[in-house]
Amino acid sequence: MTTSKDSGLTWLGLATIWFGGMISVPSLLIGSTLVAGLPFWDAMLAGFLGFSVVVAFMSLESVAAVEQRLDTVELASSAFGRKGAQLVVGLALGISLLGWFGVQSGVAGSSIAKISQLSFGVSISPALASLFVGLAMMLTAVFGFKYLKWLNFIAVPCKVLLVVYALHIAFQSHSFEVISKYRPDPAHKLDFLTAIGLSIGFFSVGGVISPDYARHARTRLDAILGSVLGLLPAAMGLAACGAMLAIIQNTYDIVEIYAKLGMPILALSVLIIATWTTNVMNAYSSGLAINQVLHWPAERRQTATLIAGVLGSLLAASGILGNFMEFLMLLTMMVPPIAGVLVSDYWIARSYTAQAPSGFNLNGLVAWGAGVASMFLINHPLRSILGICVAGGLYFVMVKLRPATQLRAMS
Repeated sequence: MTTSKDSGLTWLGLATIWFGGMISVPSLLIGSTLVAGLPFWDAMLAGFLGFSVVVAFMSLESVAAVEQRLDTVELASSAFGRKGAQLVVGLALGISLLGWFGVQSGVAGSSIAKISQLSFGVSISPALASLFVGLAMMLTAVFGFKYLKWLNFIAVPCKVLLVVYALHIAFQSHSFEVISKYRPDPAHKLDFLTAIGLSIGFFSVGGVISPDYARHARTRLDAILGSVLGLLPAAMGLAACGAMLAIIQNTYDIVEIYAKLGMPILALSVLIIATWTTNVMNAYSSGLAINQVLHWPAERRQTATLIAGVLGSLLAASGILGNFMEFLMLLTMMVPPIAGVLVSDYWIARSYTAQAPSGFNLNGLVAWGAGVASMFLINHPLRSILGICVAGGLYFVMVKLRPATQLRAMS
């Protein structure tokens, strides 16, 4: 683990990692989703407000991670207790990120098989393609954080050029006036608050796991700048691109655009590059979480990441992800309230302690459970921010009402 300011990660290095994670085909989907129910500029405003909420709690967590040099699960030990953090936070993050790794690998493998058949007449098993892609991506995460940084330094410019080229093609036959005058079908009108909630939910899990990466930053300022400049420009840029492509080309999928233009190699390049850096982050953070759940020392992180990557790849190859998605979505809902507890413990209640209880801290567990319950009870896209606020607020109240027992552990 890096602890020296001189050898730590600069804001640019951290921003590049977040930028690389954001620039993916699914990231274009949020723009096309918002613009399906809102005018272009309204959709962009909703996206900006939603992404700003994520950046806010992401930056607070990142500063805490730099000050303590701890990953997400370790940082949560103060509020949840060591066993509580390992069990609740570790399992929620580990399994959900492992599942999303499998989803991304499955989508990539299926798309590769489809493009290969349609463009080259070569039949490839989607299961084998998914397994191969997943294992290749997993290896990058196993090798460690510094390789993830350099992967993004190479891949991010390529991703940006590919997206810009897709827009260039789109605007060859249309002017920006088409975008500014666009009005969605009234039948699909989207409530503005709903649009903000969708934007928050899109990257809320990524915001929660920010300590996994920010802990390597040189300073608190590097952590904040890396989070803000890594997420907001990429999120807004991709949302805008997805919205414009949806309006002009009736699809946000740049892979499909390149394939239709008779550029199958470029389509495959877009798919692989766009998925790789995003999925490596899933495997890396899942490995960290699994390492904590298994009570392994930090030196065995590579083994835990290997386990996460292999399991995720097997899920993708098995074809059961369709049945797994509902469970995965439910599990993902359990993650945002973790941010509320972490931020409240460190910044609001000021109850953080490096001498965390070895068992379970009831304050953190109850507050987190209330946040999760509020998300399940209210069926609205704003439930992500509601879950965070309920968990953080209740944790603060419980700490103030029970100051003498706030760190009591249940063994």
